Amino acid sequence: MSTYGEKYESRQSAKRETEGNSNGRKRLRSDSGDIDEGEIKEEAEENNQTQGEEKTATVEQQQGLIRFDVVYNDSREESMRRLTELKNIFQKQLPKMPKEYIARLVYDRNHSSLAIVKANGHVVGGITFRLFEQRQFAEIVFCAVSSYEQVKGFTKEITLDKRLWMGYIKDYEGGTLMQCSMVDKVEYLRVKEILAVQREAVLEKIRAKTKSQIVYPGLKFFKENSGLTHIDPFTIPGIAESGWTPEMDEISRKYARSKLNTWQINVVSEMLVHPSAWPFQKPVDPQEVPDYNVVVKEPMDLMTLESNVDENKYPTLESFVMDTRKIFINCRNYNDEGTRYWRCATSLEKFFDEKVKEWKSRSK
Repeated sequence: MSTYGEKYESRQSAKRETEGNSNGRKRLRSDSGDIDEGEIKEEAEENNQTQGEEKTATVEQQQGLIRFDVVYNDSREESMRRLTELKNIFQKQLPKMPKEYIARLVYDRNHSSLAIVKANGHVVGGITFRLFEQRQFAEIVFCAVSSYEQVKGFTKEITLDKRLWMGYIKDYEGGTLMQCSMVDKVEYLRVKEILAVQREAVLEKIRAKTKSQIVYPGLKFFKENSGLTHIDPFTIPGIAESGWTPEMDEISRKYARSKLNTWQINVVSEMLVHPSAWPFQKPVDPQEVPDYNVVVKEPMDLMTLESNVDENKYPTLESFVMDTRKIFINCRNYNDEGTRYWRCATSLEKFFDEKVKEWKSRSK
């Protein structure tokens, strides 16, 4: 089976012939990855030009700052230089992988590589892969970039049918299989641009339906009249356009919850899920316990307590505590000491007392 690089070579041959020797120096880098002083200076100048400016791969490609070359071991000097630069990056960025193993697969003729090449001819990253064309997937054996680049898009969730890849991809001890699915209709290098267009389209729809994008200048009444304490709300720009009426404020104040009421809601919610709350979740059924209402004159349970709190019936801490304690008092009046109901009441009351103590300490 021919490799992807062999198929790609036929489309790239004309381009390679025209490029000639203009891209990069015609020498192999050593395995140590060292480059001469001129290369360092050239790359540093390029980095300084783009520092502080966000450039997507698409923009850099359009501006000729980078290009993507598919290379494989065809014994040509340029191909070997590209592969050697990639090998050096892989060996540096994948220190736990044996260097000999990386070199063997990068130069293996069954594998191809996609190299990210800067305008100065230097490779800054890429992938080495093996194509399984008939099974419609490719195994990426190495994927790395230089330290100042970034790679995203892979997931540990493998959705590809195991029957397609099992036995074809090497599974190393300590290694993690990851997947990156490619969709033909998605232009991945233009994702940011496409999302920006879509976002603007959504915002345009919102602006057509609302007036939230209209911003009025701040008020100058109070600055120009230091003694002014009241103004007509409808003289404020934007108030009338918003549809506001004084009745809206009255309704919001009517249903506004105080800090105490909010705390009561939270406490009852926590009591309802407490492990010892099960006997007190709802009112005692007289059909199950016929003499309960004879012994207990003021029944109370968590469901009733929750309903009272929702209706804001406890304006003070004392009124809330008094009704809550009825649950524990009624339990002890009806049940003997040592019963599981008695123990539940003691446990839940202890929890409630801690909550009340916390509230009092915060309210000082």
